[in-house]
Amino acid sequence: MTEPAPIRRRRASVPALWRMGTDTPPPAGAFVALVPGADAPLIALSLPATLKGAAREDVARRQAQDRLGGGLDVRPARLGRAEDWSRVAVAERAAVLRWRAAIGAAMPRCRAVLPDFLALPAAPGLWTVEADRDGVRARLGPGDGFSAEHALAGRMLTLALSEARAAGNAPRAVLLTGETSGAFADLFDGIDILRDASDLPADRAPAILGHDELAVDFLRDPQADADQIETRLRRVVWPAALVVIGALSWAGAQALAMRNDRVEALALQDRTLEAVRRDILPSGPILDLELQVMQAIERRRNAGGDTAAPETPLETLRRAAPVLAGVELVTVSMATDGLSVEVRVPDFQSLDALSEALADAGIAARIAQSATDAEEGGVGATLDLEAGT
Repeated sequence: MTEPAPIRRRRASVPALWRMGTDTPPPAGAFVALVPGADAPLIALSLPATLKGAAREDVARRQAQDRLGGGLDVRPARLGRAEDWSRVAVAERAAVLRWRAAIGAAMPRCRAVLPDFLALPAAPGLWTVEADRDGVRARLGPGDGFSAEHALAGRMLTLALSEARAAGNAPRAVLLTGETSGAFADLFDGIDILRDASDLPADRAPAILGHDELAVDFLRDPQADADQIETRLRRVVWPAALVVIGALSWAGAQALAMRNDRVEALALQDRTLEAVRRDILPSGPILDLELQVMQAIERRRNAGGDTAAPETPLETLRRAAPVLAGVELVTVSMATDGLSVEVRVPDFQSLDALSEALADAGIAARIAQSATDAEEGGVGATLDLEAGT
């Protein structure tokens, strides 16, 4: 399909897009790999307005890990290059390692690994919804977006539109693309609905990867790169400082200590490789020790099937989504030990039925609070969903 002119002009310097998990091989030239957005969602945080730069990133990383637990890769989402950004993209570390391994020999041509919804065209005041049989991807302006199944996406779009209207930030237009996107047209009553980006004025034409999306990159770890640069600088500056102060004797002691440390490090490396050869990787070349060991452990865990890792809140939310899609979902919040959802149902019998349906799905649901809503009608309730194993 020919791309609309406004998007095509903006995309002249953008690498090709390649969706991972398909049978199509990576493009021959430079490309951006797209992963399921449900596995790398954007999470909103409460960050002080005075925090900037690296300090803001450190606080955001700690907040995300405190809420969702360890084992996560966190990337600041300063979409639109805003200094007061408040969202981060999160993904499980094991999933990030699988994505990198799946790229394989095409790694030198890969420019970034991004959630798929960040590749949608975006512009201020424009929402983009792309829906097909595989799911829904939505971009709510330059600074927000998500991917979900159809039922859950409808709930999320309804809630997002309600919040935007309450804040006076409702979209001026909605771009619906994809074979099943028409199912969402009724949600945007009173808002211009477009099927082609060329219908927009030139000054409002959306851009693909034009709002610093490539900074939300799971291919490389900026913090690890900074630590590596700092380590290299220390190795250069430290001996130079010793030469300047002329402390030859102390420099000799340091050289001796470094030599001993190097010997110990080499000995530890040899013992580590020996243990890996003995217990985990008895044959074959070892190119990436950490990645290969993790893959071997994962294969044994899947083969054994005796124990399973604790389910994360993100996985619990994905499993609960088909059940919650049948009720009016008001809010979803994540806690350290699970999820909390606020719903509205017709009556208490429906609330009991919802709890039983969640239990049938393998999710423990505890009714933390419930009450009759005299104004709206029905019953409002707060459910605490505990992560399974």
